[in-house]
Amino acid sequence: MPHGFLFQRLMAYGPVEIGRGLGRNGDKAYIATCTTDRCGWSADFNTYSAVCMAAKGHHCRIRS
Repeated sequence: MPHGFLFQRLMAYGPVEIGRGLGRNGDKAYIATCTTDRCGWSADFNTYSAVCMAAKGHHCRIRS
């Protein structure tokens, strides 16, 4: 992760938060990450609509 990485939170769908930041290549990307303990799911996409679809479709395997 680059020095000075900033994650700007845009929206949340249940436990999944969507934000804008730097992707794997170092360019700007939209990032979805699950905030549930022990889940560890995250993904980055180039478009906002793609990250929203991924966030809405994510189902945690972790049971509370």
